[in-house]
Amino acid sequence: MEPSMLLHVPVALIDTLTIAVFFKRFLGRKYDFARPYVLTYLAYFLLNAILSALYPDIIAAFSVVSCFAIPYALYAGTKMQRVFCGGLLTAYVFVSEILTMLALSFAFGFVPAEIATNTVLFYAGAFTAKAFSLVLALIVSGDRKTALSPVPYYYYLLLLAIIYTCVGLSYIDLMLVGQSGSPATIFHVLSETAIVALSIMVYLVFKKIQEYAERGAYAAIVEQQLMNHERRFRMMDSQTMEIRGIKHEFVNHLTSMRGLSANRLYEELNDYLDSYIQEANSVLSHSITGTPSIDALLSSKIAVAESEGIEFDANIGALPKLLISPVHLNIILGAALDNAIEACRKLPYGTKRYITLGIKAEGDWLYFRIANSSLAVKMGDGGLPDTDKPDRLRHGLGLNIVSRLVGRYEGALVCGYEGGEFALLTQIKQTPDENAI
Repeated sequence: MEPSMLLHVPVALIDTLTIAVFFKRFLGRKYDFARPYVLTYLAYFLLNAILSALYPDIIAAFSVVSCFAIPYALYAGTKMQRVFCGGLLTAYVFVSEILTMLALSFAFGFVPAEIATNTVLFYAGAFTAKAFSLVLALIVSGDRKTALSPVPYYYYLLLLAIIYTCVGLSYIDLMLVGQSGSPATIFHVLSETAIVALSIMVYLVFKKIQEYAERGAYAAIVEQQLMNHERRFRMMDSQTMEIRGIKHEFVNHLTSMRGLSANRLYEELNDYLDSYIQEANSVLSHSITGTPSIDALLSSKIAVAESEGIEFDANIGALPKLLISPVHLNIILGAALDNAIEACRKLPYGTKRYITLGIKAEGDWLYFRIANSSLAVKMGDGGLPDTDKPDRLRHGLGLNIVSRLVGRYEGALVCGYEGGEFALLTQIKQTPDENAI
């Protein structure tokens, strides 16, 4: 093997590292286990090194295809987010390589076409360009702890159009230098530097759009929670009035029961007691978890479900003292149960409607399983159900917020649909978390 061929190995290695770092930091992984990523990047590294050494004419096309295929297969986010991420990285790679080539041409007095004939300069330039791409990827991407919020697709298309305009301007800059038959001047280097700076600004614009989208999502979920709390308070007011009524009538009930007992009408007394106990239980919150705020939430959801003819079966194991914020736990359970109730409402008349809730604790972990009868569910990107409502920016946010919140407790959220039943499974770690949503 020629020594020059070995020089492709470090270039391919840093190129592989750039892709792996950028996609991980920008989008976040789709799978929890490492094998798919290790195998994919090992294959990419080997093919990159081989193609660079033997078929240099197709290495650019191979890199572009990989930059779009890898995030689509292995990373989280919507389809448009993954396409945008791939396009952004390819653009940064191109402008980095052109800037490096023009800088070498200016520094050493070579025409750009002559750089390829100088082995040392060519590989030094290739390595510098890849290293610059890696630095650029690290600068513009942040290590995300939560999934990207949805953004209207036309923003992505507009930003992609701008970033590829930057790529086009870079090629024009390079062509002008090549047609002149002279080395690049300081003007060409500075103009290309300005183009690179403009391409970085595209990411900063995207980041600002993303922040607005996340604020919108947060505002929407807060609004939803406030509406839920308002309904809960109204139900509590209703329960309070009924409890006052029971208290007011308590003496009358005792008098009636005493009369039945005195007359030895025991069968009628049993019927009277059953009716009275059922009336009292219907207005009292169920003690389910031992945490009052969560029991109040579950009681209200059970009452709403049963009022609409939805069977609700709660199977709660012995729970330890909850270290998780009750507010966060209410958001997780509330959003999931709201979705379950909404799904049951959509079922045609005569179809069995049911919701089952299971909660158990094992060690430091809490496990939730919520299943409900449902029409067919289309699963969207990220493994969450896709909303069927036209206003996607205002609906379908509940489970996205839940997924991000679960991630803060080192947990996982899994959804699935089979045989007319939608199931949501969640595990969260029993550790206190000071961060708000």
